[in-house]
Amino acid sequence: MRLWSLRSTSLSPIPISLAIAPTSLFFLPFFVFFRFITTPQLYYTQIYKTFLNPENILSIFKFSQSTPNVPGKQSKERKYFALFILAILALFFFYASFPLLLGISGAAILYVLLKPIYLKLEGKLGNKCLSAVFALLLSLLLIILPIFGIAYLAFIDISDFLANPENIAQFASVFPDETLLDAEKFVKGHIMEISNFATGLSLTALDTTVSILVNLTVMYIILYYLLTENKKASRAMKNILPFTKKNTEKLASEFSNVINATFLGNGIVAIMMGVLFGTGLYLVGASNVFFWTVAGTISAIIPIIGMQIVWIPITLYYIFEGSYFTAGAIALWGAFLSYIFDGYTRQFVQKKIAEIHPFVSIIGLIIGVTYFGVTGIIIGPLLIALFVLIAKIFREEYLLSWS
Repeated sequence: MRLWSLRSTSLSPIPISLAIAPTSLFFLPFFVFFRFITTPQLYYTQIYKTFLNPENILSIFKFSQSTPNVPGKQSKERKYFALFILAILALFFFYASFPLLLGISGAAILYVLLKPIYLKLEGKLGNKCLSAVFALLLSLLLIILPIFGIAYLAFIDISDFLANPENIAQFASVFPDETLLDAEKFVKGHIMEISNFATGLSLTALDTTVSILVNLTVMYIILYYLLTENKKASRAMKNILPFTKKNTEKLASEFSNVINATFLGNGIVAIMMGVLFGTGLYLVGASNVFFWTVAGTISAIIPIIGMQIVWIPITLYYIFEGSYFTAGAIALWGAFLSYIFDGYTRQFVQKKIAEIHPFVSIIGLIIGVTYFGVTGIIIGPLLIALFVLIAKIFREEYLLSWS
């Protein structure tokens, strides 16, 4: 069974190897290692001969005593030493740039999404720099600013709710008196811990804000040069990747399909479901409609689980409150969106753009959120998909030829 099925898109047929340039840097040690050993005549024993042979390890540190540019054993020693230095520097680069992974991945994603627009602008304007600036401004207006605007409005909505004592009293009235007494005792007994937690949360929020701003800056710097120097960087990536020209172009094409399936396909469906869900909440007179609309949109991105994690708790809240009509209407509308609308709409949109198996998305989300936090929603599926793509092409190019 295939992990996913990818279909071609309407993007430019020009090879877009550069799309994987930023993310592929993190796989550089893997590429270099297999570039050196993947020849049929060396096979698996080359690992021992190259890295575990004591003579080779000692020769790395003795090579400087040999005569430069002498063919044979001395040139091989220099190759070992160059490989050793390259691996160390690649590992250091991975470690040092790990906090910037969101910016690097974001640049790769936006490059794939903006490249067709950039090429059209370049054809009309005839200026690379000006075309890239317009493309960056377009992404800022249509993607970045709306995301920050929605997050800010949701934050204001939550703040207004918490600042109103009547809202808190209404929310607390849902729970039994015994539960509220236990909660009050817990708060009084752990007041210092709660205060320290709140202080730490504020510092974390400040650190996260600075990190996001730095990543945004890095993302746009990388994206600018990806767009303006796309041909040079594309040739460089083709030389770095340990695959044939055909497989490199195949990797770039399928990687662009993964990005379109993840961010265009799922994004369009999630926005549609979020807007419809919010409209339903507004019509039945639910409170905090904007916040729940944003929450529903975000949850709709998650495969399999989806919007159920939003509309089920809201339904239970109104049941406990005694608003049975509102609860029933929200339950019916949420079930329709989750079980009927989602399935048909997602299938239709993915046929028009590209399709990715839910297994890849949900595993990527779990791993991404575990190791990268909220940003893992973006990074996780991308890295998992890239790993599977590279493994698939590596198998076709090397392992099948050995069998």
